[in-house]
Amino acid sequence: MNRPKKIALISTRPQGTNVQLSDDLKNSEIKLLSFPLTEIHPLNNYQIFDGVIENIKTYQHIIFISTNAVHFFLERVKKLSLQIPKNLIFSSIGPTTKLLLQKKLSVDVHSPIKTFDSEHLLKEKIYNNVEGQKILIIRGEGGRETLKNALEEKGAIVNYGECYVRKYVDIDLNQLKNDLVNYHHQFFLFSSTNSAKHFIHQLSNVDSHWLQNIKIIVNHKKIEGLLSKIFKDIFVCNNIDTQNIRKLIVSESLD
Repeated sequence: MNRPKKIALISTRPQGTNVQLSDDLKNSEIKLLSFPLTEIHPLNNYQIFDGVIENIKTYQHIIFISTNAVHFFLERVKKLSLQIPKNLIFSSIGPTTKLLLQKKLSVDVHSPIKTFDSEHLLKEKIYNNVEGQKILIIRGEGGRETLKNALEEKGAIVNYGECYVRKYVDIDLNQLKNDLVNYHHQFFLFSSTNSAKHFIHQLSNVDSHWLQNIKIIVNHKKIEGLLSKIFKDIFVCNNIDTQNIRKLIVSESLD
């Protein structure tokens, strides 16, 4: 009798996200291997961020870049005993962040429908006429300026609330190679352009030939373009929630 072939999903997302994904996949045929390319850390000092959100009543819009932005924002709101204005318009870049906001705050959240990035968020009707309106973007330190610049071009007044630090780390490739020995089907999950860039840089001075047969799952065409220099089989899954990831992996593991 043939034994079922084992499936490994290597997630490069932050450890906290991987813990949740591992729990979600616990009773499935897929084993999650956590190899984060990023670490999420709180700020050493929240004085500036607290000062920003203490003036939240002066804003018409608030945009969350990630689930980490939501978690750290809510933590500080609770600590400062702040009231969130009922007329504040919420937006997010991706669906997971949207669901978290809806769950934690019971608010309507605007977000792109198919392609989850700043450019597609700006196509939402609520951003057609924002001249003179104040918009607060909640994110980690640093990052792209695309969203802020585009909103300012529309005449909006845009500020950042930066509430965590993102650090990029190398993957232990020897450990990964050892961990994959018993898995017939192997998948890599990337959800960050900068993480993909960091990974490519890590591979520049090492033998990465053995990685080329691993199938790749990404959530944006930009990441696909970066990784296509190394990998052959790349699948773009715009919404990388557990259900969609599992469906894709099972479908590609039928041989």
